[in-house]
Amino acid sequence: MKKLMTIVFVACYSLVNAQDYKKEIEADFTAYINSIVNFDFEQSVEYIVPEVFEIVPKAQMISVMEQSFNNPSLEIKIKNPEILKIEDHLKIQEKYYALLTYSNQMDMKVKSEQSQTEDETINMVSIIKLSLDNTFGAANVKYNDDTGFFEIQSEKDVYCISDNGITNWKFLVVEKNQKAILEKILPQELIGNL
Repeated sequence: MKKLMTIVFVACYSLVNAQDYKKEIEADFTAYINSIVNFDFEQSVEYIVPEVFEIVPKAQMISVMEQSFNNPSLEIKIKNPEILKIEDHLKIQEKYYALLTYSNQMDMKVKSEQSQTEDETINMVSIIKLSLDNTFGAANVKYNDDTGFFEIQSEKDVYCISDNGITNWKFLVVEKNQKAILEKILPQELIGNL
């Protein structure tokens, strides 16, 4: 009976600890994604894996983010971020890695020049829609004629990385076009999953 109680206790303790680190990941990721939604790029980079800044300096990354989101010819809104799942973490070498999947909607409006004709605007919208369809998949891109916004539904994977496997989670978004960067940061065991 004593052995059975010990096994039950250990199992319950392990389950509670498993949920604790996932709650930490969720809290840290929510802070990270909210800083992006609110265009607080200086805060958002504090949640990015520090090894990224050995490849792209932090100040340069902030500048690129500001230029992208504050481009006068574009209006961008990020809405409805939602964590879809968090995989169990793995210890590889001296760090812990957990794969998180999230989704969000990005609304994007390209501001046309006032001198543009209606046909030119229609052609521009068609070209942009085709480009977005190729990037995100046609089923995930809609054009709203009433507002002039492209509504893009996006789902992404993110590696959550921590030194202790419990707190201080940092994030590395898995972008297929940035495989060279991912290969420099992630352990080989995870590269095969990209």
